[in-house]
Amino acid sequence: MRSSRAPGALTCGLAVLLLAACSGDPDPGPGPSGQESEPAPVPTAFEGQAPPGIEGEVLRVLHGDGADVHEIFADPLGVRISPVGDAFLVSSGGEDRHLLQDAATGADLWEGEARFRGFDADLDGDPVLLMSDGDRPFVLDAGGGVLWEPAEEGDLYLDGIGVRRPAEWSAEEPYGEYTVLDADGGELWTYEFAAPPEEPSDEPSDGAGEGGSADEDEDAREPGEEPQGLGVPVTAWDGAVLLDSGRGALHARSLDPDEPGGELWTLDAGADDDLGLADLAPLPVPHVLGLFPLPAPEEDATGDGEEAGEPGDDVLLVRWSSAESPSVLSAHDPADGALLWTLEEPGPNPVGGAYDPAGPAGGLYDTATGTFLLPQASGTATAVAVDLAAGEVLWGLEEEDGAFSPAFAHAGFVYGADRGGESDSQVVLDALDMDVAADDLDAHVEAVTEGGHAILVQGRQRFVYGPPPQEEPEESASPSETPGDDAS
Repeated sequence: MRSSRAPGALTCGLAVLLLAACSGDPDPGPGPSGQESEPAPVPTAFEGQAPPGIEGEVLRVLHGDGADVHEIFADPLGVRISPVGDAFLVSSGGEDRHLLQDAATGADLWEGEARFRGFDADLDGDPVLLMSDGDRPFVLDAGGGVLWEPAEEGDLYLDGIGVRRPAEWSAEEPYGEYTVLDADGGELWTYEFAAPPEEPSDEPSDGAGEGGSADEDEDAREPGEEPQGLGVPVTAWDGAVLLDSGRGALHARSLDPDEPGGELWTLDAGADDDLGLADLAPLPVPHVLGLFPLPAPEEDATGDGEEAGEPGDDVLLVRWSSAESPSVLSAHDPADGALLWTLEEPGPNPVGGAYDPAGPAGGLYDTATGTFLLPQASGTATAVAVDLAAGEVLWGLEEEDGAFSPAFAHAGFVYGADRGGESDSQVVLDALDMDVAADDLDAHVEAVTEGGHAILVQGRQRFVYGPPPQEEPEESASPSETPGDDAS
């Protein structure tokens, strides 16, 4: 998932929630005379300054008698709010009820009772919601539309495509017939993932990461014959799906409807000398962290609108892990798999489950600066901040800094809690150098969207803060362009 795919991604791609117990008016208890006192009104005016990185104005409030909002905000057990593109997902604290709202206007986009299973992305990297109604999974886009439903029982959603695995699939026995489907359930490509030849009994086997390389698979097949050791789909983006061979190789295959399944490129830990991993035994296991957009270059100082460099591109980030050696990050051009850089991490990191789908492994990505904050399981730092363009470590959270718990990144800042300080208040760090930008805040940021709309929690109130909605440009109406003509 791009971090913005993330999930945003993982803008967050990719965002981790700071939960706030704003669920209505709490009982103030008996007054000094022992009698019940009237509850104080919920404040409606924001006091002080917004945290760094948050710009705009108060657009509306979400609690109290004066708030013109959906009844879910009065849930006695509170609500949880998380960003989805330019919308907010509001989840009931008491049951599986959810509301998707446009962040700028507060308009309701979708509501329903379903189990929220997490965030993912579509083929363009835009965030989506993984939901299920009983045993039936479905996917919503950031506008509240149903993007995907399984065409057959057992179909899985993966970054904008569907995947149909073999019956009785397991990570230990992943072999058999796979079908890659488009978002509407149409079949794009079917292939066979065959088990590798059994190793001689006198040679030890250490499981995933050993065996022949992708080059050996290529040499063994006849011209025009489909290779049998392809693998399990682990991520996809516009034009390609990436397959994990389970033996240290990743195969990129085409999603072009005119040539589905066509070979694009391969990364092979055992054969790609540039990766520098071939001498390790067993071979490191790859885990795709996702596709992340590099910051677009700034406009030329002349003001003529020309960019002072090439437009920002996406980077495919892979972590290669083994049990004893430090894990290695490698960055690639998703168009051709070309290696951009490699970086050894401070220590070993968990190999993870076999054929895990792409995901940032708890990492946070700031799209404004191209800084990726990645937790570490061992070594000298609990997390490192990596410049995704240059492949360099910018800073690390040392053990003594471990009380800082990062939550999400936005607009050049990392937001989190300093649990080792005098209070658990939110702290904001500069993403490029770890300097404290603010630590005694008037309000804390619960969620912030890609468009810069934020939920600020102050006292017993939630304030929606950000730029006001943009006015639609006036256009001359014509019969073919009347609003609502294309509504379904």
